[in-house]
Amino acid sequence: MDRLERLVNLVAALIDTGQPLTRAEIRQRIDGYSDEDEAFRRNFERDKELLRQMGFPLVTVAVDPAHPEDLGYRIPRELYELPDPGLDESELAALRLAASAVQLEGEWGQDAVIRALRKLGGAVVDGTASDASPSGSSGAGGLAALPGEDAAATAFAAIVERRSIGFRYRQQERVVDPWRLSFHRGHWYLAGLDHTRGSDGEERLFRLDRVDSPLVPHGPPEAFARPSSSQASPPPPWRLGEEQEITATLLIDAEQAPWGRQALGDDAVKSTGSDGSIVFEVALTNRDAFRSFVLGFLDHAEVLGPPSLRADMMTWLGVEAGRANGSGDG
Repeated sequence: MDRLERLVNLVAALIDTGQPLTRAEIRQRIDGYSDEDEAFRRNFERDKELLRQMGFPLVTVAVDPAHPEDLGYRIPRELYELPDPGLDESELAALRLAASAVQLEGEWGQDAVIRALRKLGGAVVDGTASDASPSGSSGAGGLAALPGEDAAATAFAAIVERRSIGFRYRQQERVVDPWRLSFHRGHWYLAGLDHTRGSDGEERLFRLDRVDSPLVPHGPPEAFARPSSSQASPPPPWRLGEEQEITATLLIDAEQAPWGRQALGDDAVKSTGSDGSIVFEVALTNRDAFRSFVLGFLDHAEVLGPPSLRADMMTWLGVEAGRANGSGDG
């Protein structure tokens, strides 16, 4: 049994128990722990810490007031489960219809939707709403699909275990510390530290449907430290692309510079002008998304480089200006 399966079983046992479980009871009920006392203690302590890092409300209580050293563990349902949001019947029906319109592919997808709806008092059966849709159709199969490919499940397990993974991407072998998964425009993306880039590794983003081989765990669990909160957040749109990575130099004037710093982060600041303007350096792999970001500043931002990116921006603005003038003449 791997660690992920053991953690799932541990969470299920701690939620379902009517009273706190002692270490001895947990050791007896959950497969995958060592028969050796010290190894069991170490493994259980690591599992407890990981569950708490993942947000599970694991509580510790004394099972016998006369012996406070005898501890029990449980995950109270009232702290774990979604509280009643107070939806009325029409709101629940709308939620069921929306859930039926999105089909999560793979064995770890749609079941999660069904369980969530049951917590809210609704139900989805066989991928359809339990109540008839307004048109009378069952909506079988959903209107949209989110792929639940095996690579995403393997990557998620590696993220939980903090275990490096190896795979082939763009005809090159990679060894990556996985940090996060993101879903964007129909594709799963894996971000992490690529040890095959640079002397100390570099952060990279991989589109999982373009990985050329299975994802294979490398080394032991807990092999790397978790990244900072900024690195752990979902990547911005200009990082979600398959173009060759370039570094853009972007000038934002003093009026909008604070917002630019908030959006891009302090690490992106290259220099600050005496007037309060800021020059940022932004790594990007999606020029269209970056252009949309820059246009949000109107005339308060200017792309300084590289020359090819600046030329692309000027050409695009020229074409759009021509269209606008043409439509105005008509």
